Amino acid sequence: MRIKEIEAKIARLEASPRFSGLARLSDADLDRQIVAGLNDMASEWPSFGAMVSSLRESPMPADKKLGSAIETFIADWQAQQREKAAQ
Repeated sequence: MRIKEIEAKIARLEASPRFSGLARLSDADLDRQIVAGLNDMASEWPSFGAMVSSLRESPMPADKKLGSAIETFIADWQAQQREKAAQ
C-alpha cells in the first residue's frame, strides 16, 4: 500500500461520523483503535511484518518513514501491554 492510499483511507476516516467519536476515547482505547486499523491495513499482506518490511523497503521516502513510524508505534504498544500484564 502506498502512502497516497493510506492518506486517502485516513481522509475517509476523518470525514466519517465515527471520526469525531475517536476524540472522546481514552489513550488506551485510541491505541486499540489504531492497532485494529493497522491490522486491517496489514490484511493486504501475508503478515504485519511483511507490510512494515514492504513499506520500509519502498523507494519512496514517505513509505519508508511510515513503515518506521508503524514499527515504532507497535513496539511501544507491545511494551505497554507487557508492562500492564506484569503489574
